[in-house]
Amino acid sequence: MDYAYRYGDRRRLYLNATNRCANRCEFCIRYRANEFGAASLWGDGEGEEPDLEKLQDAVSRHGATAEVREFVWCGYGEPTFRLDLITEAAPWLRSFRDDVAIRLNTNGQACLIHRRDVMPELAAAVDAVSVSLNAPTAARYLELCRPDFSAFPRPQEVEARPGLVWDAVLDFLRRAPGHFKQVQASVVGFSLTAAEVEQSRSLAHSLGVERFRVR
Repeated sequence: MDYAYRYGDRRRLYLNATNRCANRCEFCIRYRANEFGAASLWGDGEGEEPDLEKLQDAVSRHGATAEVREFVWCGYGEPTFRLDLITEAAPWLRSFRDDVAIRLNTNGQACLIHRRDVMPELAAAVDAVSVSLNAPTAARYLELCRPDFSAFPRPQEVEARPGLVWDAVLDFLRRAPGHFKQVQASVVGFSLTAAEVEQSRSLAHSLGVERFRVR
């Protein structure tokens, strides 16, 4: 499992901290391939997750880290399961350049995963967030993203009220502009109709999020 990897812009380095996820999205690439580009992103579970020292080693092995303009928490799992690592690594990542940026690609479920408001902690460690909205309604979200209720604390409570997952995503998006310098909502275009994409865009805008990306 590669903890750091590149693709595309060499000034951007991706950080793969976990394979754990509370969604089992039907369109997710991790169910079709163990690798992304030249990186092996699929590990053997929680026991293979990096600590700060292993992450530092993985980043350093890429060389020329002074050229990196952006670090992105993004891999085959939901990065906020590793809130501990995200917050611990932030000062070290920022030490590479005065203008370095740190971005988090997330499903927006962090507060539900940790059963508390973690946005202030994330805001201290991350500059920008891209939130996978993925659907215009709760019903479509549950259909496409297929939440894994066992991944949450108090799984029976979440399973009994699956709308809590959708509500958590919307709440994250609604409050994110007050915490982060840049906020983006995204959807996977081929999984939605053109009308659903536009409905998702309108929903994001109604939550105060202006940046919208169709992946």
